[in-house]
Amino acid sequence: MTETANVNQQLIENISIILKKSLTADATLQDLREQKKAGFEAIFKKDAGFKCSANTFQPYVQEVADNLLYWQEHQDQPTLITLVKQIEQLFTVLGQFESSHSQ
Repeated sequence: MTETANVNQQLIENISIILKKSLTADATLQDLREQKKAGFEAIFKKDAGFKCSANTFQPYVQEVADNLLYWQEHQDQPTLITLVKQIEQLFTVLGQFESSHSQ
């Protein structure tokens, strides 16, 4: 396997994990909103490196998936750097969220 293929496979695996975690987190967020315990407007601040702004994880996961597709076509370094930073941020925030809201 080439280095690019290895990077691509690792990105896909990480995004798959993030997707699964985000579905669970978004369901928890929905429950918290129904209890009036989650009134924030966005998960990430505007300067966090995401173009979208949302109070659920799914739009951020979609942006990462879109960036992956773009990188797969163009394989440019700036897109890869952005993608890796976004993945790291999602893992961090999802991990913190899971820790604070695990049942």
